[in-house]
Amino acid sequence: MTIEHGNFSVSRTIAASPASVFRAFADEDLKRAWFLNPHLSASDYALDFRVGGGERGRFTMTEGPATGIHENATTYFDIKPDERIVYAYSMSWDGRVHSTSLATVELTSTEAGTRLDYTEAGVFFEGSDGAEMRQGGMEALIDALVATFK
Repeated sequence: MTIEHGNFSVSRTIAASPASVFRAFADEDLKRAWFLNPHLSASDYALDFRVGGGERGRFTMTEGPATGIHENATTYFDIKPDERIVYAYSMSWDGRVHSTSLATVELTSTEAGTRLDYTEAGVFFEGSDGAEMRQGGMEALIDALVATFK
């Protein structure tokens, strides 16, 4: 049995205020607009954005090498409005947990809007996508967030 540990960071500048970017994480309808992959069927998604609350999603991929049911389970540990979000999440594929991560989102006001710094430390179990693929996936999600403000 082997595991992989991986850490990565993603930074983007978003043409919006920190309060607006924060709302895109906190409001379920706004988060659905950028977080839910349009190529996946979301059979269940809920957001309870508060310390101790969580986020749950169940998605079905019908094509490609990752065909199956994917689930994420998130717990929020620290929320400082318009500045910081700290959460842990696990991901499973067809009922088997394949990764667990701790993530931090930091929002800083800039002349151009908001600098978003995302940092993740993950443990990737056998059959996982691994840190490199996860970073690519998070970059795509954050790029989708950036696009909602264009």
